[in-house]
Amino acid sequence: MSGRRQRLRRGGFPTAEAEQQAARDLAQALEAAPVTGYCTVAQWLRYWLSVVEQRIRPTTYKAYRDHVRLFLIPYLGLIPLRRLSRRHVVRMFSAVARRRTRYGKPISAATLERIRATLRAALNEAVREDVIRDNPARGLRLPSPRHVHPMVWTPRRVAAWRRTGERPAAAVWTVEQLTEFLAFVRDDRLLRCGG
Repeated sequence: MSGRRQRLRRGGFPTAEAEQQAARDLAQALEAAPVTGYCTVAQWLRYWLSVVEQRIRPTTYKAYRDHVRLFLIPYLGLIPLRRLSRRHVVRMFSAVARRRTRYGKPISAATLERIRATLRAALNEAVREDVIRDNPARGLRLPSPRHVHPMVWTPRRVAAWRRTGERPAAAVWTVEQLTEFLAFVRDDRLLRCGG
């Protein structure tokens, strides 16, 4: 024996379904392992979610759960918790910042900050429980949120929008435009009470 750790390798599955079943079986076995510093980040995050669920508001829990499912586990989940480094976290945020929302827009700096807050809270709990010594998400710098400045929807800007299809991120109606809109929808059946 060389003293080196042996890697678990599986291969040569007869079908894709057999391969997927083996992956599910392995994941289930890993999930059943005790939660220590040697567990994966995914195992820790799932454990942490089960612990905090009763201590926080349902909306906060849902946000944590979504961040864990959509961002943290896909990028960090396979890393052993004790080996998680600031470099892993920085790489994850760089990759997440390049992603697009379902509307094709970049993920906002505010969303990145909320994801970081979730990761920081989970890792702070690991520090409190003496599972890890330090929180690699602590003190991490992310891009500051871009502030959108509203612009009045002037006739000149409306004409430019019709010509180019581009409009300000936050367009504010003039009093005349608001009056025109309200007059237009005054008799709309959706606005009638008890209709």
